[in-house]
Amino acid sequence: MDWHERRVAARRRAVGKYDAAEAEAYGKRQGLGWLTAEEESAYLTDLGRVVRIASGASVLDVGAGTGVMCSILRRLPGIELTALEPSTAMLAILQAQSELANVRAINGFCDEPQDQDRFAAARFDAIVSRQVVNGLFDPLLAFRHWHHWLKPAGIVVVIDGLYGRDGWAGRWEEEVDALPLSASQSMASTPYLLEACGFRIEAVERMATVNALPTTRTPRYVVIARKTTR
Repeated sequence: MDWHERRVAARRRAVGKYDAAEAEAYGKRQGLGWLTAEEESAYLTDLGRVVRIASGASVLDVGAGTGVMCSILRRLPGIELTALEPSTAMLAILQAQSELANVRAINGFCDEPQDQDRFAAARFDAIVSRQVVNGLFDPLLAFRHWHHWLKPAGIVVVIDGLYGRDGWAGRWEEEVDALPLSASQSMASTPYLLEACGFRIEAVERMATVNALPTTRTPRYVVIARKTTR
């Protein structure tokens, strides 16, 4: 099995691990699969320092999981939300939440070649991801797709963590060497790749309020990037 075949196999294996039991366990973990009102407010505080998503904006939550980021974003007025998630079990938990009933939920990836046509060009005002970039099998392809899906001057909001190899334990340990950004300890990796895909970086910083929470074990950072035309 060559490098490409191993990565294809790893992608399917990883998604398969999020069966109903794993998704349920994830959804019950505070700070990961669900947030308190205080935690949601902390995210909004940190985001409010670096970005503004206008009322009426069309927003895509990539790798939406059980709906944590959708729950945060719905607190912004007038946002039209779409959730993209490859795990059907995780998506089922998101769709079962009455407060997210207006979220359009779609099952699928964002970093496979055929994904570019998942949404029309210039469909969204903003694309948001939380704890997703470290799990992308092809970050460059994903970022090119995001660029394609965004309206001119649209923004990307990436929230991720400074994870080490030891963060991929147990049944997830075998995935660490299949994911290019799985154990990135630098905040420079994501903005560097976004720039290579046609984005202008507007902010890169640690999320001070979120990182001060007792439930935050791995430091979080946020990257704000805006679509440019070449």
